[in-house]
Amino acid sequence: MVNETLALKRIGEWADLSGEEFHLYLDIAADVQSEKLDEQEGSERLSGEQYFDFLNEQVLPDERVIDELELAGLSEEKLQRFRDGQVPILELYSEQYKLNYGLDQVADFVMMLKFVRDYMKLTGEDSVAPRNRLQYLLYLVNLELSQEDTLPNRSNRTALGNLEHTGYRYNFSKGSGPYSQKLYRDKNRLFAQSLLHEEVMEEPVSEGDEPYEISLGVNGERLIAKYGKKLDNLDSVLLKEWDLQQRDVIREHGTKSMEELKELVRSMPQFQATPKNEELLKARQRDFDEPVDPIQELMLNV
Repeated sequence: MVNETLALKRIGEWADLSGEEFHLYLDIAADVQSEKLDEQEGSERLSGEQYFDFLNEQVLPDERVIDELELAGLSEEKLQRFRDGQVPILELYSEQYKLNYGLDQVADFVMMLKFVRDYMKLTGEDSVAPRNRLQYLLYLVNLELSQEDTLPNRSNRTALGNLEHTGYRYNFSKGSGPYSQKLYRDKNRLFAQSLLHEEVMEEPVSEGDEPYEISLGVNGERLIAKYGKKLDNLDSVLLKEWDLQQRDVIREHGTKSMEELKELVRSMPQFQATPKNEELLKARQRDFDEPVDPIQELMLNV
């Protein structure tokens, strides 16, 4: 399911609300949404456009929301969109998360898609779950890259080993585990384009875990079906090393329980020596400086 607060927040921004008016709208809309979800059997499995339709049909036209928007002085044109259930939510999401990025940014997107596909393939699971498992495993990918210095004809300016040249451009900080805000931001962008799919888990999770599961979206499955063989046989030395490390992490740690993953990471000297909320591991530092044809071709189709 879409991050509910994020969706309502984006709608409020589209309505040009700010300050106290914005927060009042958000509180009321969240309450109405919660009430309507409770009334709707199976609503916890709403995702993507289903969720956006639910907002337009049952939440945004609610008189409590409309009353607050009238008090906020919303323009009559936009107010009518709320009344009619015609707020362009899908367009707002697509506009906000449009994949209009350079090669290095899209490399993160594509390698995350490939990670999710390889995780499901190598572990036999239907998804990456709970959601914070993705944080732990991608952290381990970058960590392993940082501890090796095997790339040919490469001089390093940092102590990041291979991570100086390849790997995710995500800085990880220390919370209860490794955490990268940019990782989740990219995951949300991929979700908004139906490249990844995210929904609420049916199984209970431990306290502190995020009860969502991540799998390939409809468009992600199409891209992998079309380019999967190319992505499994990368010519780029940098991408190949990145990909090998991803698969090694999945094979070694992919089937571990969350408690085992947490114990593994939290027992590491680097994690224990880092103060809470401080930087745990830097992102890849350099841009790619060699052709990465499969990624460039994918860019034209994302």
